[in-house]
Amino acid sequence: MCVVSLVKVGVFTFKNVTGKLFSYMVSNIVSYMVSVMFLTFVPTEKLVLAGIALVIVVVAFVLDKVIRRSIDQYGNRVNMEPHAVNILKLVARILVAAGGVIALMVLFKVPTDLFLAGGALTGTAIGFASTQTVGNFLAGFYIMVSRPFMVRDYVKIGDVEGEVKEITINYTKIYTPTYNITEIPNRKVLDSIINNYSGKKNIIDYSFKMGFPHLENRTNKQLIEDCIKPTIEKFYEKYKDVLPKKPEASMLNMDRLGREVSIRIFFPEGKIDEFYDLQPELMRDIVHCWDKFKADKCD
Repeated sequence: MCVVSLVKVGVFTFKNVTGKLFSYMVSNIVSYMVSVMFLTFVPTEKLVLAGIALVIVVVAFVLDKVIRRSIDQYGNRVNMEPHAVNILKLVARILVAAGGVIALMVLFKVPTDLFLAGGALTGTAIGFASTQTVGNFLAGFYIMVSRPFMVRDYVKIGDVEGEVKEITINYTKIYTPTYNITEIPNRKVLDSIINNYSGKKNIIDYSFKMGFPHLENRTNKQLIEDCIKPTIEKFYEKYKDVLPKKPEASMLNMDRLGREVSIRIFFPEGKIDEFYDLQPELMRDIVHCWDKFKADKCD
């Protein structure tokens, strides 16, 4: 029994070692054959060209990253407007990409007429396939250059209202009063009516309307002088460390159903979250005073 066991162990060991040795030899032979076939069918010149092309692509990618990072650092150092930084980064990316394409064309000796024909065909295909994308790209570039608004401005674009957080080449990002980010395609931005509430002194000059029904023996002057203005005075005294200027109120419109009052509030840019909290508070205070004013108890 002992001899049989030794024989079995020997046979198992022999098979195991032999199998590993065979697998190692086969893998080396296959690797050698593949390398020989590859070198046989692919000329050395083409391999060199492929290597140089790969180096060009890598250099262009790294150069783009380095330049964009340098532009960001420079913009932060000189307090450059974010939209201007985006323009510089876009121009840098286009130049790096154009340089890489030209270098590859020279490397592979691409004829000029072939490049022009291919470019025209590619441009036509892209134009039909991505009209919306190209339109957003051009619209974004136009917005960055013409500057109808800038980052941190408080705007209303169509039905979307809020602070401009970012202007990219495709979208304009708005931080809305619901504390959400809304991305508007730049093409739609140009097709919309834009109201910019930000002034030259970095102050948001915002107006909102409030409607009040008619009451007997209550004139418009009483509504303004005895209800709205005292409420504004209390509100300003409470938040005068935040507000750069006291809010204002004026009669806006009136018809047989009621009257509208315009409330004008001023707020510094960069503190939009506080603005989103205080503007509804002022509105609630005015409504609360109006409820007491109807009962002739407004203090």
